[in-house]
Amino acid sequence: MAPASSPRSGPRVARKAPCRLRDCDEPAVAQRVCDGHLQERFPAEWARLHKITGKVEPRLFTEPLRPLSRKTSRGYEIIDFAELAGEPLLPWQKHAVIRAMELLTDGSYRFRVILILVARQNGKSQLKRTVSLWRLYMEPRSFILGCAQDVSLAREQWNYAQETILACPDLKNELAKVRNVNGDEQFMLSNGSRYKIAASNRKAGRGLSIDELNIDELREQRSWDAWSALSKTTMARHNSQIWCMSNAGDDESVVLNQLRDAALSGRDPSICLLEWSAADGCELDDEVAWAQANPGLGHTVSHAAIRSALGTDPPGVFRTEVLCQKVDQIDGAVDYNAWKACADPSGSLEGLKGRVSCAFDIAPDGAHATLAAAAQLDDGRTRVEVVRAWTSTDQARDEMPELLDRIRPVSIAWYPTGPGAAFAPMLRPRAGSLEITGMKVAEACQGLADLVSARKIVHGAEALLDAHVSGAQKLPSGDGWRFTRRGGVGHVDAAYAAAGAIYVALTQEPAKKSRVRFMAY
Repeated sequence: MAPASSPRSGPRVARKAPCRLRDCDEPAVAQRVCDGHLQERFPAEWARLHKITGKVEPRLFTEPLRPLSRKTSRGYEIIDFAELAGEPLLPWQKHAVIRAMELLTDGSYRFRVILILVARQNGKSQLKRTVSLWRLYMEPRSFILGCAQDVSLAREQWNYAQETILACPDLKNELAKVRNVNGDEQFMLSNGSRYKIAASNRKAGRGLSIDELNIDELREQRSWDAWSALSKTTMARHNSQIWCMSNAGDDESVVLNQLRDAALSGRDPSICLLEWSAADGCELDDEVAWAQANPGLGHTVSHAAIRSALGTDPPGVFRTEVLCQKVDQIDGAVDYNAWKACADPSGSLEGLKGRVSCAFDIAPDGAHATLAAAAQLDDGRTRVEVVRAWTSTDQARDEMPELLDRIRPVSIAWYPTGPGAAFAPMLRPRAGSLEITGMKVAEACQGLADLVSARKIVHGAEALLDAHVSGAQKLPSGDGWRFTRRGGVGHVDAAYAAAGAIYVALTQEPAKKSRVRFMAY
C-alpha cells in the first residue's frame, strides 16, 4: 500500500487532510503522525485501509508429502460439497480440509488423527459439520460419532447438521430417519450412513465401530479415560479418522498436549496438526498476532470483538481463548505469570534465624505432604521455601520432628480442620504452634495471591511449589475463597503450606528481646 500521504497513489482522504509534519525530515515519523491524523479525522476510512484479515495458513502444521491437488487430496471434494449445501467454506477452512484429507499413493487417507487448533468463534464447528456431512453422503454406510464433554454440545452440532440437510433439497431427499430419544440420538440416510452423538467419558463408544469420530474441545479432557474408550472405535474401519477441534489448553489438557507434541516431534506421522496460533511471547494487542490465531478475522470475528475481550479478559484467558496459546493455567487462584516474576533461585532463608515461620499441610488423599518455611526480608518482601516434601504421612511423621528441632521456627502453623488434623498430637504441643482455622484459611490463601500480584513474595523457583501454585484453583468460602485442585485431581498441599507459612510470618508478634538492666549502688 502506498503511504497515506502520497499525492499520487494515496487514498483520497489523505489529500483532504494535510499532514501536520509536512516538512519533517524523517519520513517514517511523518508517516506515523499523518496516519494518526487520518485515524482521528476519518476513522471509518482509516479502519478500511488498515483492516487485517485472518491468516489462511496455520502457523504450525504437518508438511504435505507432495503437492496437493484434486488427485492427491479429497479436500477439494469437500469444498465443492459445501458450495452445493449452501454453506461455502471460509478460506482457512478450505486450506484445512485440503491438508487434512491428503491421500497416499494407494488412495487411502494419510492421516488417522486430525488435530485442528484455532481460537474461539472462527468456524471450527461449521468446518467439522461440513466434513461429516460430506462423508455421510459421499461414502455410503458411514458411521459417524460426535462427542463433547457435555452431550448437550454434541447435540447442538447434531441439530445444526440436520438444519443444513433440511435447508438443501438435494440433501433432504436422502434423509431417511431421525431418532431423537435421549441417550440414543441419531439420524440416518437412505444410503445407510448414520450420525450418532455421545458424551466424552470412559464409557463412550464402547461396543461401536465407526468411520469418523468427532471430538469437540479436546482441551477439556483432563485424563485419558475418554480418549482410551473413544479412539479405539475407529481401529477396525478402513480409512477411519478422528477429528479433534479445540483451542489451546493449559498444563492439565493432557490429551491435547501429548497429541500436539507427538505431531510436532514427528513421533506419530499419522497425526495432522494444523494450528492457528499467535507466536509465543507476543504482545496482547498485536493485531498481526490476532490475525494469525483468528483465521476467521474479518469473516466470523471482528476487530472490535477482540479488542473488547482484550479490555475485559485476564491475560491468561485472552492468550488461551483469543490467541490460542497454551498457558500454564487459565484462571488459577494465583497469577502464575506474577508468581514466576517473583522467582529468585539464588536467595535463601539462611541468616534469618529468629524470623522463620513454618507451616505444614497434607493432600486429601494422604499421598503427599509438605513443610514450608517463610520469613520477612529487610526490604518488606517475604521469602518462602519448601523445607521438605513427603509422599506418605509415615515419612513425614518420622522426619518432621528432627527438621523442626533443627530449624527452630518462631511458629509452626497447620490446618486442623483439614487432612493435617492427623498430626495434631505432634504439632499442638510444640512451642509456637498455631492453628489456621475458619476464615483464616481464606485469609492465608487470598493473602498469598495478593502478595504475589504485588510482587511482595520471593521464592526459589522450586518445581514442586511451582506445580502446586499453578494448579491451585479457587474454591468459594464465605465471601472469599481458598485453594482447591480443579476436578479434585492432583495436589496443592505445597501451596497451602506456603500460604500458611507466609501468613504466620506476617502476622506473628516479633520476638521479645530481653533487656539488660543496670543497677547503681
